[in-house]
Amino acid sequence: MGVSFGRSRVADLAFQVFGKAIHPDWFAVRAHRRITQNFWEADIRIIEGGHSVIFRSGEVRVAEVLAGPETSLPEPGLLFHSPVRHERSASLHPGAGLVYQTCFEVERVDPEVFTHLCEEITLDARRGPLFHSFRPVDRMAPAPLTHLHIEAQVKGLSIQSFHTFPAECAIVRTQSLFEPQIARTT
Repeated sequence: MGVSFGRSRVADLAFQVFGKAIHPDWFAVRAHRRITQNFWEADIRIIEGGHSVIFRSGEVRVAEVLAGPETSLPEPGLLFHSPVRHERSASLHPGAGLVYQTCFEVERVDPEVFTHLCEEITLDARRGPLFHSFRPVDRMAPAPLTHLHIEAQVKGLSIQSFHTFPAECAIVRTQSLFEPQIARTT
């Protein structure tokens, strides 16, 4: 587990999905929320450089991690790995009874628009459960922000994340859907 001063560059980020739980000791955790429903449970964390989601449904475990090189992760159980440079999507079936879908993208904007978007994310995040403002590297630039918008229902979990990178005027957006396939009885 590492602690950095400021954010990694967007080009250094990796989006990874594991077919197992990843212990929280691997992360420098900044905020945490646990959500429990009848058929599933999730631990959602803002970590140094990104976020992690550990989703459990029955015997199936899935870990989604967006992080920079400061977060070293084990390779066993890796189902999906992608740098975060362009728009990308994936659909996985990591175990019987679970469908996982994700997409992510990077948006680069001019500094004035970036500052305005950071202000909007901060205002919106005050109504949401998971938000963290990291220490800014440049006192004249906006602080790096992470905001996770969570929608939890019995039928599954949807998470949208927004990660800002002030040095690059970039925003990394992810959207993930965890859908347990619950057996219906008639």
